[in-house]
Amino acid sequence: GENCIVVVSGANSNVGDKAILLPSSHVVLAQLEIPVEVVADVFQQAKKSGVITVLNPAPAAALSKELLLLCDFVIPNETECAALIGPQALLAAGASTVITTLGARGSEITTQDSTVLMPPHTVNAVDTVGAGDAFVGALCAEFARNTPLHEAVKSASIAGALATTSRGAISSLPTRSDVASHF
Repeated sequence: GENCIVVVSGANSNVGDKAILLPSSHVVLAQLEIPVEVVADVFQQAKKSGVITVLNPAPAAALSKELLLLCDFVIPNETECAALIGPQALLAAGASTVITTLGARGSEITTQDSTVLMPPHTVNAVDTVGAGDAFVGALCAEFARNTPLHEAVKSASIAGALATTSRGAISSLPTRSDVASHF
């Protein structure tokens, strides 16, 4: 009943062959499907401009303290979080906030001071493909709107849940108005 994700890097492994200049942004989201040194370079640029940095460590890989210190938010799923030795280890290595997605069980926000379990948005799931991407994308959109953390995670949970109610990845992504109607 668990998903299995296979990554074929292809062109992604060549990202960064030429310098990347970060455009004006509110939030920068990166995954580990591109070289980790490229993620670090882009996050360094973002931090200099006061941009929020979000790392979705997928596929899970060893993360340096230098990279984690550049992350405002690290958002693994529960499998990735376990591979990275848990949220406390990520915090100890330099991450500010870890938001672990737990599928149908909701999500968990972990900081140095607390761990808060966020309840799931319950739906009749048909296909979980794309749910994590919907969660992370909606969360970053809320961060760009300066939505408070717990409210942003609630919106992201709704988006992730709604993405499971139809088949496919792209076609299942909910709109902002879809999410708002369930808030």
